Amino acid sequence: MIRVALLTLFFLGFGVVPALAQEFPGADPLSAVISPQYPRPFQLISISPRSSLINLSASTVEVLVDGVVVYTGSGTRAVTAQVGDLGSRTNVVVRVTDPSGFTYSKQYSVRPAEVSLILEPRSTTHPFYTGGSLVASEAPVRLLAVADLRTDAGTKIPANSLVYTWRVGNRILTDASGTGRSSLVANAPVRYRNADITVTVTSADNSLVGEAKTTISAVDPITRIYRSDPLLGPNYDVALTGKYTMIDTEATFRAVGYFFAGNPSLEWRVNSSAGGNDKDITVRSTGGGAGTAQLILSARDEKHYQSAESRLSVLFGSSRGSFGIFGL
Repeated sequence: MIRVALLTLFFLGFGVVPALAQEFPGADPLSAVISPQYPRPFQLISISPRSSLINLSASTVEVLVDGVVVYTGSGTRAVTAQVGDLGSRTNVVVRVTDPSGFTYSKQYSVRPAEVSLILEPRSTTHPFYTGGSLVASEAPVRLLAVADLRTDAGTKIPANSLVYTWRVGNRILTDASGTGRSSLVANAPVRYRNADITVTVTSADNSLVGEAKTTISAVDPITRIYRSDPLLGPNYDVALTGKYTMIDTEATFRAVGYFFAGNPSLEWRVNSSAGGNDKDITVRSTGGGAGTAQLILSARDEKHYQSAESRLSVLFGSSRGSFGIFGL
């Protein structure tokens, strides 16, 4: 190995350019790490020269972006540059001149792409819920990849002609990947575990590539208690917490379980007395007394090991009395 190295230096010194593939079989003398690998429009990229065969610290390193020299020096220092809009090309050239005067170069063409992931968890809410549902443990989650890849002429490539490769961690989901397969339905992980989802989108000729990643984490479910009017129905705008004062002799309450994988079983209790398993409960004060009762709502999904509870102090009457419960 020492003799081969000396012979190589000898030839270089006399200006004879040997075939590098013969000197270093299977080795690429110069490369660059460009990060991120799949940039978005106008994003800053980092360009870092790399070589296991050339002493870059003792060589002159140049980095050119679209023909303009943006760095001259030595070593593996990272250089930043900005890519253009969709459909553009940013040409990067890394050029190295070693101490013997021999020059190596490597060229890259960077083409930005835009890929976004839309997350659509399927978990329980009330029927008029306008917010985004959150991820429930082991519940289905639909992911939709929205890609914008454009040709040199700026023409957007149709989504149904792009190739989508889905991965969970490092595992490729072969059955879910393919041309036009822009959506994925998967089960969320159990609570306190994460699932890293990646989609890589390429054009049919592999000239354009974009990528998006997200991490799916399940949340703890919650329960909420709402006042339900006999004529207007449940008031989902205001969840009852802390204390509630009855203005009449009876009141109806609605139970809602949020972010369960499936509809949970419900249980009402008033103090230590069972109050039924319906989504609504009507409580009524009897007698002429006044007091406070604890209204407790429990929700449980045995299949997915999910549970949640809410408590509400209900103030009733004008003097001490008893408290009755009637299910609707």
